[in-house]
Amino acid sequence: MGKYTKKFDEVRSTDRPLVGGKCASLGEMVQAGLPVPDGFAVTIDAYEDFRDDSDLRAELRGLVGVDPDSSKSLQDAHDQAVALVLGRNLPAAIEDEIREAYLALSRETARRRGTGDTDRIPVAVRSSSVDEDGDAASFAGQQETYLWVVGADDVIAKVRECWASLYTPQAIAYRAGMSETDAAEASKISVAVQLMADADVAGVTFTVSPRTGDRSVIAINASWGLGQSVVSGEVTPDEYWLTKIGPALTSSRIASKEHEYVPAPDGTGVIFREVEQARREVSCLSDGELMQLAEIGLKVEEHYGCPQDIEWALEHDSDGTSRVMLLQSRPETNWKKRKEEKSKRTSSATSNLLGFVSAAAKGQTR
Repeated sequence: MGKYTKKFDEVRSTDRPLVGGKCASLGEMVQAGLPVPDGFAVTIDAYEDFRDDSDLRAELRGLVGVDPDSSKSLQDAHDQAVALVLGRNLPAAIEDEIREAYLALSRETARRRGTGDTDRIPVAVRSSSVDEDGDAASFAGQQETYLWVVGADDVIAKVRECWASLYTPQAIAYRAGMSETDAAEASKISVAVQLMADADVAGVTFTVSPRTGDRSVIAINASWGLGQSVVSGEVTPDEYWLTKIGPALTSSRIASKEHEYVPAPDGTGVIFREVEQARREVSCLSDGELMQLAEIGLKVEEHYGCPQDIEWALEHDSDGTSRVMLLQSRPETNWKKRKEEKSKRTSSATSNLLGFVSAAAKGQTR
């Protein structure tokens, strides 16, 4: 495309410095032939050049050097930073390239679907930080995602809001403990603009047990509607456990799924609504869909060579055929973090015990 936008099929995992963790992962999956909704990245250069077009970079740097333990200081810095990012003019070269990339995606999608609405295809606009979706994944989820965004003007507005989300109170506090070099790296951001998956079921697949670290199992969480409800923890999802041999289902727990996110009636944005009683305690995945998700999860794990945390959406065609669409994949870190924390506790306890034994040997205990 150009300096400020790159199609997903133009990038790979090695392009993280250019398009951030999420976009690099999406591009890598596209290159691997995995089912990913089409889209493009708004590159890190876009935000960097936006900040350098005026004195915005210096103004923002002055705002973020606040006391990370003061909630008022963090909130004030956030409010001022957001006003600056959203209020400053966007250079024409950046705006024009984002606009044309969205319209090209919209036209191609309309042609492929046989629809006439060539400039209003719904997309998701999702932040993609350099410091996100890697093996550490410490920064994941701190920036914004906007669903069912329609039209070039709204896409550009949401890209700017993703940039502004670099300055939430939590993100400012996160960077406050870093060196100036690391903080600068952590404030680099790309944005993914991706066709909306019209999902009636969505969820997460772990290709390792997030509880025990058992790599012989697959855990799948799923609920009705868009995946935002599962990722945010706003619903208790259905839970399925499978063995990788087969794969085969070993156990499941069907939850009462009382709410779901669906497209808003006017076609822009999403709403959070109640699920009708008849669907609440019904499994949202069939056996065939579970096998489809498990097999794709294994392909993703094989490609990356390590256990994965995969977000997906399930679309159903008019004939009832289901299609899995992959929205994100990153190394699974929950188990790794638990293991490290357990190791630290064990090490600390061992150190304390050895200290006690040493002191006792010297006759210093009583």
